[in-house]
Amino acid sequence: MLGNLSKIITPLALSMSLLTVPSMAFAEKVDAKYEKAVKQEKLEKLNEKLDYLREQVRKTKDFDKAMKITVEKYSNLKVVNSDGEDGKPIKALSNEEGWLTFTDRIVYDDESDQYVFVGYWEWDENEGFVGREPYDFVGVYTDNKKSMPIDVDGVVIQGWNGLGDEEAFFDTRTDKKRGKVALAKRATDAGVGFWINDRYVTNGTITAVLEKVTTNKKERVYLQYDHSWTSTSITGIGGNVSGGGGGFNISWNTGVKYLNPLTSTGEYWKG
Repeated sequence: MLGNLSKIITPLALSMSLLTVPSMAFAEKVDAKYEKAVKQEKLEKLNEKLDYLREQVRKTKDFDKAMKITVEKYSNLKVVNSDGEDGKPIKALSNEEGWLTFTDRIVYDDESDQYVFVGYWEWDENEGFVGREPYDFVGVYTDNKKSMPIDVDGVVIQGWNGLGDEEAFFDTRTDKKRGKVALAKRATDAGVGFWINDRYVTNGTITAVLEKVTTNKKERVYLQYDHSWTSTSITGIGGNVSGGGGGFNISWNTGVKYLNPLTSTGEYWKG
C-alpha cells in the first residue's frame, strides 16, 4: 500500500514544483518591472529639478544664485563638496576683444541617488568677438570614462540670447531639439558635444548625469568650448568632431579660424 501511495505523491509533488517555478519567475518579472517604473519616476523628478535649475539660470544669468535658489527649493538636491571655483573670465584672444566665463558644479540628488555635472558658459555681449560664423562647439567630457563615466543619454543643453529667450535646446535621452543647435558627438561613457550658433546663443548650461564619481582630483568632468570664425562664406557647421574621453578634437574646415579648446575648472567629488 505504501508503494502505491508513493506513486501518487511523487507525481503530485512534481506537478506542484512545476507550478512553483513559473510562479517565482513571474514574481521576479513583476518585481523587475516595478523597480524599473520606480527608477523612471525618480529620474523624471530629477529632470524636473534640473529643468527648474535651468530656468533659474535663464532668469538670473547668475549661476551661483540660480543654484542657491534651486537647492533651497529641493532639500534632497545638494551641491557636493567638490573642488569647483567661481567662474573666471577667459580672454579668448590676446589681440581681440571677447571674454568667456565658465562655472561648473556637481550636484547630488538623494531621491534618485544620482550625481549630475552642471556647467555654465557666458559670453560678454559687450565685446564684438562673439557671433561670427561658423557654429561654435560646446560639450561635456570626462577624463576617465571608467572611474567617472557620463550617461550620454542623460545630457541636456539649453542656451539663451542676451534677453533670456531660448535659442537652443537638445535632450539626448529623447533627441528632442529646438533652435540653433545640432548634436556633434555622442561618445559612449566619455562625453557629448553640440554645435551652437553663438550669434544667438550667448550663454547656456549643460547638465550631464554621471554613472559614478571619483575622489581623484586628477580625474574630472569638464565643460569644453571651441570658438571659430571666418571671413569666408562658410556658415553653419564648419568642422568634424572626434574623441570624447579626455576632450574632443575638432577638425575645422579650410578657411576657418579658431581658438584652441577652452575648458572649465572641472569637477570631481572631493569626498
